[in-house]
Amino acid sequence: MKAEIKEYCIRCGICVGLYPQLFAHNFEKDCIDVKYDEIPAELEETAKNAARDCAVTAIYLKK
Repeated sequence: MKAEIKEYCIRCGICVGLYPQLFAHNFEKDCIDVKYDEIPAELEETAKNAARDCAVTAIYLKK
C-alpha cells in the first residue's frame, strides 16, 4: 500500500500528531511527508485510520 498527500492538504498536522510513525512535517517545503514509499503491512490499518481522520481527506491510499 502507498500513501499520497494531495495538494489540497491544509497542513493542519492532525496526521503528524496522531500518526507520527507515518507522517512528518517538512518545514523546508511547507508540506507533510509520508515516511514510507511503501507502507509496511503492520502499519496499513494505521494508514487507513489516518486517511479517515484527515480533516480535508487529503490522504490518498492505493494498493
